[in-house]
Amino acid sequence: MRSRIRVALIGVGNVACTLLQGMEYYRKMGSNDGPARKGLWHERVGNYTIDDIDVVCAFDVDANKVGRSIHELLARDGSGIGAYRDLEVRAGMMMDRPPEHWHMDVVTSTVDEFTSALRQYNPDVVLNLISSSLDGSSLAYAESALRAGASFINATPSSLQSNHALASAFRGKNLLLVGDDLMSQFGGTVFHKGILQLLHRRGMTIGSSYQLDVGGSRDTRNTMVEEVRARKRSIKTASINAEIPYEFGMTAGTTEYVEFMGDDRISYYWFYAEGFMGSPVRIDIMMRSNDGANACNVLLDVIRAVKHARDRGDPGLADIISAYGFKSPPNVMGVMEAQQEFERVFIHT
Repeated sequence: MRSRIRVALIGVGNVACTLLQGMEYYRKMGSNDGPARKGLWHERVGNYTIDDIDVVCAFDVDANKVGRSIHELLARDGSGIGAYRDLEVRAGMMMDRPPEHWHMDVVTSTVDEFTSALRQYNPDVVLNLISSSLDGSSLAYAESALRAGASFINATPSSLQSNHALASAFRGKNLLLVGDDLMSQFGGTVFHKGILQLLHRRGMTIGSSYQLDVGGSRDTRNTMVEEVRARKRSIKTASINAEIPYEFGMTAGTTEYVEFMGDDRISYYWFYAEGFMGSPVRIDIMMRSNDGANACNVLLDVIRAVKHARDRGDPGLADIISAYGFKSPPNVMGVMEAQQEFERVFIHT
C-alpha cells in the first residue's frame, strides 16, 4: 500500500479554497481505477493520484480566519466540505509590514511556535500560497519547513531559489525546495509563451509583443505596489523570453486592480511578427480566466511530484518540477520542453 501525502497549507485564500474544493469534487467523481476525470490534467503523477493527498493543517494571519474550521470558511459561499470540519486554521507568521490596503486584524505566531506546530502535524509538503510582497514571511516559512523536515513549494514570486544556502540545506536533508512564482495551467504567461513559440516554429520573425493583466484578487492588489509590480514584470518577461532564441521587444505584467472582478483575470495581448518579404502579422487577443482554478492542476501535479521525488531519494528532481510549474525556476526551459521532461519523469502511462 502506497503512502499518503501530508500537506500543510500556508495562506487560506482563493487558491487554497479552490484547491480543497477541487480535490473533494474529483474524489466524488470516481475511483482511482475509473475513467479519466474530466478537467483533471494528470490522473496519476509518480505513484500518486489526488486521492492520496491529505491536507493536515492550514495557517493564515487573518483574524477572521484563524480559529475557524476550513469547512466553516468554505461554507460562506455555500461550498462547505464536511471532511474539513475539524481542520482549524492556525496562526501563521508575519515577518513583513502588512500592505497599507490590508484592512484586517493580523494574528501571528512566533517562529518557534509555528515550527513546533509543523512538527506536530508532520507534513511531507508545505505549500506557500501567501500574498505577493511578503518576502520575509516566505523565507521564514521555508526555513521552518526545513527545520520540521518537510519539502517546500513556493508559489509566490519571493526569490527563494536564488538563496543557494537555503536550496543546498534542503537537498542535504533529502528535501525539495521548488518554485518560484507559480505558472498557471493556462494563464497569461503560458498563453503568451505558446503564441510566441508557434510564431517562431512557423518561421515568423517576432518583432515585439506585450501582455497586460487586470484582476480583482488580493494578490493582484498587492502587486500594485510598484516594487512588487516591477519584480513580477521582470519575472514574467524573463520567463516568456526563454521561448525565443533571440531578443525582441516584449513587456508583460499586471497593470490594474479592479475589485469587482474578484478572482477573475483579463489578459490583453498584442503581437507583431514578419514573414516572407517582411509581410506583417499583427495579433490582438483578450483572454478571461480564473486565477484559483487555473492554479490547481499545476499545484496538484507539483505536490505529487515532490513527494515522488523524495520517495526516490532524488531531491535533484526539484529542477525539473520547478521548470514545469513556475515562472522563475533555477533552470529556465521552454514551456513545452519543461512539460515533456516533467511527463517523461513523473507521468507513468
